[in-house]
Amino acid sequence: MSATDRPADTEKATRSPVSSPPIADARQPHSGQSDIFFAAVKTTRMPMIVTDPRQPDNPIVFCNEAFSFMTGYSEEEILGTNCRFLQGPETDRDVVAQVRAAVERRDEIAVELLNYRKNGSTFWNALFVSPVYDDAGELVYFFSSQLDISRRREAEDALHEAQKMEAVGKLTGGIAHDFNNLLQVIIGYSDILEARIDAGDRSGRRAVEAIGAAAARGATLTQQLLAFARKQELRDRLLNFNQLIEDFRPILNRTAGEGIILRQRLEENLWNCRIDPVQAEMALLNIVTNAREAIARQGTGGAISISTRNMIQSADQPEGPANLEPGEYVVVRIADDGPGIDPTIADKVFDPFFTTKEMGKGAGLGLAMVYGFMRQSGGLATVEPDAEGGAALSLHFPRAAGVTERRPSAVQPARKGGAERVLMVEDQEDVGDLGRSMLEDLGYDVVLTRSAREALDHLAQDSDFQLLFTDILMPGGMNGVALAQVVRRDYPRLAVLLTTGFADEAIDEGARSYELIRKPYRRSELNERIRAVLDRPGART
Repeated sequence: MSATDRPADTEKATRSPVSSPPIADARQPHSGQSDIFFAAVKTTRMPMIVTDPRQPDNPIVFCNEAFSFMTGYSEEEILGTNCRFLQGPETDRDVVAQVRAAVERRDEIAVELLNYRKNGSTFWNALFVSPVYDDAGELVYFFSSQLDISRRREAEDALHEAQKMEAVGKLTGGIAHDFNNLLQVIIGYSDILEARIDAGDRSGRRAVEAIGAAAARGATLTQQLLAFARKQELRDRLLNFNQLIEDFRPILNRTAGEGIILRQRLEENLWNCRIDPVQAEMALLNIVTNAREAIARQGTGGAISISTRNMIQSADQPEGPANLEPGEYVVVRIADDGPGIDPTIADKVFDPFFTTKEMGKGAGLGLAMVYGFMRQSGGLATVEPDAEGGAALSLHFPRAAGVTERRPSAVQPARKGGAERVLMVEDQEDVGDLGRSMLEDLGYDVVLTRSAREALDHLAQDSDFQLLFTDILMPGGMNGVALAQVVRRDYPRLAVLLTTGFADEAIDEGARSYELIRKPYRRSELNERIRAVLDRPGART
């Protein structure tokens, strides 16, 4: 209950009268109070207080044990004080003013207010205040019930944040899909030009290299957008995060740079989890890069620590964030001793394009990519100030059962294409023409079709192909995965390679049994992937 002035005596009584209990001294506990109302309120689990508006500053004259337990103050510390002692720096003054005005008008009021416990911690308080009148219609008390609703508020905030992220994710996912096709044309033709420019034409080669570098940067940004939108195709496998950190340690050391100590504290018996190792490494890289740049802004050296632990999120007593589903989790925590995070922007750090860096120093997509990857992996990313200074970001991965898998061995250098015939399916005309040019330049015999139906009609007349190379998202009612399934059934000797600049949950499961190359791809990368499909033992060629 907020600070209130004594109500005016000219107000008329409008509430049902109750018998007035004897008013004790404001600083004396009411444990001996004979009134049945106080006896009942004393033992209830809902925090309650009573104030006396006829005394100066409307002090608290009664509190029950539940109120004392919720706030951390003893009964002796509470009695005789005004309710403003629960307020703090972040308490909403407008809400306090609403309560004060209602008390002055002798009206009932219900609000939600941020209050402070004795130890300095905050809690959201669902506050209800009502005047109490005696038989003569005189105002004798204000009764107030309280309820700690912090968990509910946290869950509501998390829901609102998720809804906002989902809306932004749909927008960015759609943009990224179209942008990937444009980048594919730019990157593909720059590769073709680079192969045809004379070695002595330095200015021409520099121009082509600049085009390729800019397009590659655009491709990286697009992949981060797709990761944030949870539309990035994940190739997950069962692994132990301790091993991933150990294997990735040399790159993390180089990323942290000189003058920054990289520490690790890994739980010995860490549970396994099922994630995409490449995306997990990219997430670590983005977080360590952010930590390094935060430390650098101080102008002195510092330290970054990476720790892992097992955690059980209980529904009754959650150890982790309120919006984390109950279950068993592997927690990876990355902390730094930089300047920390301003609390006013802590809830924005995962937003796409949000950055505190100078103009041109960052796109604001690193942590957005981490957020999207974690949500798509069934986990959660959270950020909070570190108790010892700096900031800490925690990744919560669901525990998975089973035996960890080894990484696949590196693909051997690809040879140039032979005379193999490739049936290519691409509905975007410019992307299709580019793909045919790239494949022909690599030595393949290519037939280009514009839809799944056209490809099947062609196969019905001529099935002498070694590879089906098809986009996933296509119009006409049959996508690339459905086409691949028909080809696998009716033409089992024909190998399949899928491509996409966008992934969807409805397609992912069907696509997992086929090789996939993500747009935009380089000329050399395309050839490597094709050779990996055609040259592997047991390939259907």
